[in-house]
Order: sequence, then structure tokens, then C-alpha cells
Amino acid sequence: MPREQLQKTETRTISGIMRAIDIWTAILLLTGQVTVGGVFISSGAIWLSFTGPIFGADRLQGETPAADGVIDVIDVVTALLLIVGQVTNTGPWISSGRFNMVVSGPAFGNPNVPVPATPQETSPRARRFYATLRQEIIRHALRT
Repeated sequence: MPREQLQKTETRTISGIMRAIDIWTAILLLTGQVTVGGVFISSGAIWLSFTGPIFGADRLQGETPAADGVIDVIDVVTALLLIVGQVTNTGPWISSGRFNMVVSGPAFGNPNVPVPATPQETSPRARRFYATLRQEIIRHALRT
């Protein structure tokens, strides 16, 4: 097999595996097996950390019904972004007795994170929405 064809095959295989991990992460989010456990903000970019009962940790619970609703909205929006390929798993984060999946991508201000759908495939309207969403999340995080 020629080298170029072998590289394309390897790239498709790796992309397929990454895509499968993203879809399974979305399923875990939508079924409540994992939920947001942390938010990392740096240079206008956002990374979300997810953990839950399936990884040996408790599911994050809000102190009020409204807080629970916000957590659920974050989980659902992130699951949808994983499904449409605007964010991806960037790697695991392992701490004392806990395993987390870290998610980021162009929708969260990280244009250099390779995802199945590149920023160029994203409509200008969607890019404006993601930019506004990012700004609001950062603004809210700085207030608390």
C-alpha cells in the first residue's frame, strides 16, 4: 500500500475512534452518567471537565432547582455540540480517586483543537452564537 494511502487510512481510523468517543460522551451526558464537574478558562477559551457515577465520582448536584437546571442545560448543550462535531474530547484528567473527560473545541474558543467539523464548516451565524456564548460564560465566571 502506498505511503499516502496508508496515512489517509490511519487518519480516517483515528478520526473514527475520536468521533465514537465523542458520541459515547454525548450519550453519557444525556443519560446523566456524567455531568460537568469543572470549568477551565484561559485566554478566552473554555474547557469543560465531565465526571460522574460511571467514573467513580458523585454526580454534580445544584443547591437549588435553578442550579440543577443550569447544570442540565450545560450537559445537553455540550452533548449537542459533541454530536454536531463542534467540540471534542481533548483528553482525560485524572486526579485523586476521580477520572474526568475534558472537552473543548472551536465552539468554546479553541480553534486549534481538531474536531470532526472544522470552524470553516460552521456557518457564520453559528460562529457568532458561539462567540457570544463564550463571552457570557466568561463574564458570568468572573462575577462569581
